Amino acid sequence: MTRESSENERLFEHLSDLVQLCMLPDLKEDLDCVQLQPSHFDSHHNVLNQELPKLYDLVQSFLHKDDKDSRHQELRAQLVLLLCELTASPTVYQFKLGPESLIQNALELLERVTTSCQGPVDAHIFKYYEEKLHKKSWKRHIGAVHGFAEYLQLRYAGDIKMSAQMLAFSLSVGLNVRECYDAVYKQLGARIFSLMLKQSNPKDIQEMNVHSVIYDQVFKDAYNTTESVEATTATWTCLYLCLDHYTDMDRFAWNQCDDMLDRLIHNVSISSHVTNSICLLRFITKLGYYFTINRNEIDSLLAMDLTQPDKMLFCREACNSLNACTSFRWSKRILQMLVLESDKLLQSVDACTKLLNEMLRCYLVCILPIPLQALHHHLPEFYTKFVAILLECLVVHERNISVAQPVLQFIEILQFQLDSSASQKLPTDLQEYTNALQSLKLLMAQ
Repeated sequence: MTRESSENERLFEHLSDLVQLCMLPDLKEDLDCVQLQPSHFDSHHNVLNQELPKLYDLVQSFLHKDDKDSRHQELRAQLVLLLCELTASPTVYQFKLGPESLIQNALELLERVTTSCQGPVDAHIFKYYEEKLHKKSWKRHIGAVHGFAEYLQLRYAGDIKMSAQMLAFSLSVGLNVRECYDAVYKQLGARIFSLMLKQSNPKDIQEMNVHSVIYDQVFKDAYNTTESVEATTATWTCLYLCLDHYTDMDRFAWNQCDDMLDRLIHNVSISSHVTNSICLLRFITKLGYYFTINRNEIDSLLAMDLTQPDKMLFCREACNSLNACTSFRWSKRILQMLVLESDKLLQSVDACTKLLNEMLRCYLVCILPIPLQALHHHLPEFYTKFVAILLECLVVHERNISVAQPVLQFIEILQFQLDSSASQKLPTDLQEYTNALQSLKLLMAQ
């Protein structure tokens, strides 16, 4: 053995030992049998604090070697597994004792080693996760389960798609972790599902009926109205992604989109937190234009700063021309929901501004496109109650500019809705509101 090969062997063995030392130890009991606290991992964090700097120094030399033998590939896979475990967040075992640079180094290093992953490395990683996450064994390997979600997000991005084998395995992992009592793992399962739905071949998803299994599983979470904003977002993002894989959905007939709207509107109406209401309203708005052929265009328009008059004009015109088949079924309940939610506008200026801007987008998409002849029975009550709350907002928030602007925009949209039907005969029960809104607009301009 040459001197260089001997040094390489020592480097290999030392680095391999450090990787194993830094991996999170298995739990001695199943997760269901113990209430984990961050303090339970203090001793492991002390090890990381001491050993990670050494590992980072050695790994630079290791990565510069272009060795294709199986041991080298296996060590590269172990390095990926460790770094995914370390950088996963949020976790109960999250490393916070050392300097931030230790985690920052891990993130940068992970990006380097993941982009260079090839078949043999992926095979080693898959075999590891198969062993650690099989059925209920994951309950003693929480580092592996959090690391797995991180690995999926990094490995399958852009045009890189999961194989059918990885898709099936990810589904089983997602279903298994969601059986845990801890809501963190239900959210983690939804995150895994979302990654699968975005980064797998649609043909594989539909042939294996993955989307239906996920939808039925995650829709149960929609009945939990006490979730955090993060959990709520994870749940509804996952459900929304499922819709693209139902090839037989008909916008004219009741479908999964309607089931989601029914639950979302109900949840908004009983939500006690403005942040949760805003989150739920965004998904109502997205479902309102789900069946349109220019969905991406509407996405972009709604994401713009609508306080800019020209951008509001573009958005308003695009929304006004939307096909309202889905929204028509829900127009009455959406209007009632907006009235009920308007009480929250009397909270802080910040809460009022954010909620009002989200209501504005919801109205543009779900109500504005519907012909007044079909809508006019529901509008008088809405105009009377909602506009009164808008005016009360101005008083309560002392005409704060960040509140006054969306209030004025909302009044202008209501007026535009009435004026745009001028070519048709305006229903008599709405005629009085045309002049009233115009007068109100002039009053606000003073």
